[in-house]
Amino acid sequence: MKYKFLPLFILLSAFAKQTTFSQNVKVFAVTGDQFGSVNWIAFRQIDLNGKNPVRTLYVPAESNNVYDAVTGKQISNTGAANLASPAATPQTCGCLNNNMVAAIAYDAKNNRLYYTPMLSNQLRYLDLNSTQPKSYAVTSQLLKNFSNLPGEASIITRMVIASDGYGYALTNDNEHLIRFSTGKQVSITDLGNLIDAQSNGENSVKTQFKSWGGDMIADASGNLYLFTMQREIFKINPNTRLATFVGEIKNMPEDYTVNAAMVENSENIIVGSSTKTTSYYRVNLNTLEATELNKQTAQVYNVSDFANANLAFSANTSNAVAKSNNKSVSIYPNPVNDKKITVQFTNIAKGKYAIQLGELEGKTLLQKDVNIAGSQAENLYVSSISAGTYMLRVLNERGESIYTDKVIISR
Repeated sequence: MKYKFLPLFILLSAFAKQTTFSQNVKVFAVTGDQFGSVNWIAFRQIDLNGKNPVRTLYVPAESNNVYDAVTGKQISNTGAANLASPAATPQTCGCLNNNMVAAIAYDAKNNRLYYTPMLSNQLRYLDLNSTQPKSYAVTSQLLKNFSNLPGEASIITRMVIASDGYGYALTNDNEHLIRFSTGKQVSITDLGNLIDAQSNGENSVKTQFKSWGGDMIADASGNLYLFTMQREIFKINPNTRLATFVGEIKNMPEDYTVNAAMVENSENIIVGSSTKTTSYYRVNLNTLEATELNKQTAQVYNVSDFANANLAFSANTSNAVAKSNNKSVSIYPNPVNDKKITVQFTNIAKGKYAIQLGELEGKTLLQKDVNIAGSQAENLYVSSISAGTYMLRVLNERGESIYTDKVIISR
């Protein structure tokens, strides 16, 4: 099958006309093969700065070959989709075929595009390091190691790579928040169900259908944001699974379903619909106001998911010393030429905190849990860490970042 790339480029020029993706120019989308198509099988990459042509990366229907993520051996597309299924109840979603996808996440460190077919229990990824990307399946563990509920409840329609370097996937009914590592040996953990914050009231993350569908994005402080199909936004702490209702998107037509989301810059999110070909919208996370993106064509491709490597609020997390109400955190020495980093807490509220040292891309390498009662110093031993530049963060009990700074380790 041949794909006409020109309409997609024109369609996405709506983005380029208004903005530049300064953090990461690689943008990915799953679309149908034409305007209005709900056969979401075409994986595409777009450089919104216009330096590279649009690429159709992969179309499962055109390739029956999938490769084992560990052995590299070729396996059949059909066989891979049904490996070691624990589910006796089949999923139903009105899908046109078994290859349809509604959840993708971009791993910039390894240049992989993670995804899962809607009717599958398996984690897969496209290796983007070659001219012709190949699809690899994780066969050692299941992404969904639980029995499916009838209908669409157990389908995974949201996925993102967070600032901690892990990928997160979420079922429609929000009963399974699944974390997966992105290294050579993939580890998959079902963290459990989302929990409503007390402040949510009637805006429960458990409301059937209303809180289903949509997509997830991540911020630079370790949080996830769920954009539901019905235009609701929840902030999720992946450590506690607490979901806090943020609000409903404003100034968006009631019949516009949100199915795809990606971070444009610090506070702006681009969203798209799986059914509407009218336009895309920019949503400000601070005000929740939506504005329609300018476009140069009468139609845009409807999309089942977006993905890029940008993190929300990333411009707000590089302070050398975080201070608030006479509270502060500082570190020394920096650069580090010894075996330890000292983290000095001054007038910090009594409680439990986590000191994390990780790669710049977000993956945590070391963590020390501490109990703080005012002012004290804590040592983090880094003799096992190679020379280089890293990110040090301090998280409170709610998993919120109260301090972030780059650390240089020199030997």
